[in-house]
Amino acid sequence: MFGASIALNHQVSQARCRDFLAEAERQRSVDIALEGRSRRARFAAVRASIASGLLRAGSWLMPEEAPSGCSNPANCAFELRPGQ
Repeated sequence: MFGASIALNHQVSQARCRDFLAEAERQRSVDIALEGRSRRARFAAVRASIASGLLRAGSWLMPEEAPSGCSNPANCAFELRPGQ
């Protein structure tokens, strides 16, 4: 009876160890997935800030309505004119 108890305790211990390793692997997979998501979110935020900066620079360089006449020739030399 004593030998059978030792064998059963050994099997239970092995099963617990397998369960523990499986849970650790699941947690590792979840951590890797969440880390990948946060990395993608940071990349998307950086990309959005760069795009908004470029749009702001573009709107500053190309105003929607350009003045029709130039009062000073120096101002006309540096004026951006679409289509020319």
